Amino acid sequence: MDLKTRLTSIFPEPDSLAQRMLATTCRLADINSGSWNRDGIAAVQDALAELFEPLADHYELRQGADISRMGDDGQETLFTPNPIQIFRARTGAPLQLVMTGHSDTVFPKESHFQFCKVDGDLLKGPGTADMKGGLVVLAEALSWLDQSPFKDDFGFTVIISPDEETGSLSSAPVLMELAQGAHYGMTYEPALPDGTLAGARKGSGNFTLTARGLSTHAGRNFFDGRNAVMAIARAAVLLSDMTSEADGITVNIGRIEGGGAVNVVPDFCQCRFNIRVDTTEQMTRLEANMADILQQVGADTGCALSLHGGFNRPPKPMTPAQQSLFELLRECGQELGLDIQWRATGGCCEGNNLAAAGLVNIDTLGVRGANIHTDQEYTCIDSFAERAALSILLIQKLIQRHKESPPC
Repeated sequence: MDLKTRLTSIFPEPDSLAQRMLATTCRLADINSGSWNRDGIAAVQDALAELFEPLADHYELRQGADISRMGDDGQETLFTPNPIQIFRARTGAPLQLVMTGHSDTVFPKESHFQFCKVDGDLLKGPGTADMKGGLVVLAEALSWLDQSPFKDDFGFTVIISPDEETGSLSSAPVLMELAQGAHYGMTYEPALPDGTLAGARKGSGNFTLTARGLSTHAGRNFFDGRNAVMAIARAAVLLSDMTSEADGITVNIGRIEGGGAVNVVPDFCQCRFNIRVDTTEQMTRLEANMADILQQVGADTGCALSLHGGFNRPPKPMTPAQQSLFELLRECGQELGLDIQWRATGGCCEGNNLAAAGLVNIDTLGVRGANIHTDQEYTCIDSFAERAALSILLIQKLIQRHKESPPC
């Protein structure tokens, strides 16, 4: 039995369903919702409310904390993000699921990559895979279950954050809080084009290092100056040296900016970098190492160094409980004729935050797609109905597992 035949046993007209999901994804993705575009995110949130509110008993808009941003001039500013959307249904049901997604994308409103287009079997466009297509998959699965005999066997909390692409800097505490009362988590980031899912995930942190020195004339009184560019150069090398392939640690120096005319000792420079780790112990150790580097470079150069940012995504290891949930999803895939595979990744998402709260979760249940965060992003159109069916089967099996082995 082929996949289409299997899908027909769940959806009477899977092709018509896929076209409807395609149209909805285009409608969402054609609205720019870069993380700092409040108006665009608000417009997408209105459209998402149309999808999810009819399925929920309660809809809440919860304002998260302001996000601290370090500007290119070294000045800290605060950004107030859009509120977090929370949809709840049947909170007294025996099985409780937390389902997450995000309404923001990485593409600012000035981006040239603004609209969707169908190219053969692919839907190309900003956020089509990451993750507006995934939100449409989630809505369709919940809509199907809302009309099924399984409806009263589970309740859900759908959390749609407006700031995931910033590292969930505002929504992370809300994700952690709402994860506490659930049995399982489901997040709708995209799978790879062949359907492979993310297993274990690294932890991640974004940092900005600022150096302030003393500007002098490079010819007349060079030795009276304090060169901020040199301070950052030294620090960047030491920070990069913390990278260890054997230990799974990477330090990526992403951007350095500062200085000006070459006959002036520069008094300002800034370095932006990302760190990825395998364990929380590594996070603690690297934080101590960074403090030592700042002290050493500051003493050697006479510049004042300050560090902004931190680790915002704890690692998500493949625990036995995680493995068990993936095996259950593999069973669902077999029923659809799909070979479900997963592998460790250096990427991060809200699944890291849910896992840090103790919630077992699968975080790539969205559409199949690729090239996210680039202007070549696409979604595989034939994955819309397929991934909705996969979620439906997974929830059914979680209901069955919960009935057979309820928690103590």
